[in-house]
Amino acid sequence: MVMQSNVPEWASVQPAGGERHLPVYLLLDTSGSMDGAPIQSVQSGLEQFQQETASDPFARDVVRVGVITFNSNAQVLSGGLVPISSFQPPHLSASGVTRVDLAFNRLVESMDRDVVKAVKGGQKGDWKPAVFILTDGYPTDENGNVTDRLWRPARDAVTNRPKGQIKPSSIVAVGCGPNVDDATLKAMSTGMAFRMGTSEAAFAALFQYLSQSITSSVQPGGNLDDPFADVQPSSDLIRIP
Repeated sequence: MVMQSNVPEWASVQPAGGERHLPVYLLLDTSGSMDGAPIQSVQSGLEQFQQETASDPFARDVVRVGVITFNSNAQVLSGGLVPISSFQPPHLSASGVTRVDLAFNRLVESMDRDVVKAVKGGQKGDWKPAVFILTDGYPTDENGNVTDRLWRPARDAVTNRPKGQIKPSSIVAVGCGPNVDDATLKAMSTGMAFRMGTSEAAFAALFQYLSQSITSSVQPGGNLDDPFADVQPSSDLIRIP
């Protein structure tokens, strides 16, 4: 006897016009100050995020994830946007300085290359990307000097794009540890920003919030216009007003 699933197929509930995807970008600080327990916790968190998100029948078909790490350089470790079901969390190592500006540059490049645009009178295209930034310190220049000179224009280039170009639906910034600045985190985000500690439990709570937000947003009736809006994080995440 063949058992029938009570879970509806995504194709039967998503809007007409072909399969659409929700791009999710994770911009992760891998500078030298993240070495040791923090980078190991991020590594475990990525694995947790993949498992929890891929286990949801809607998210499994819809979510595409891209991991961008930044230190003295920035790179898209996932090779672009890949299905959450086949996403293999990359091995992370920490070194160098904190070039947030380069992460925003790689984000723009990937959005232009990997996110499917809508076609007038044709395909609807992907939903706007959801972007998540995790850092443990102030943005720097190539010499490790703290500065707003580089990252602010790069961030503005992400959010203030010309009409017709893809830009994120939301950017959420999270700072871990004692060396983060609330005002900087808030300025990086387009709405919500948080601070947290560096315990293993705090990182687990962070990535659980991330996976729950994404899976909630792709349910029928979910908020794809702002995937982070409807899930309340645990007390390990302190929202910056």
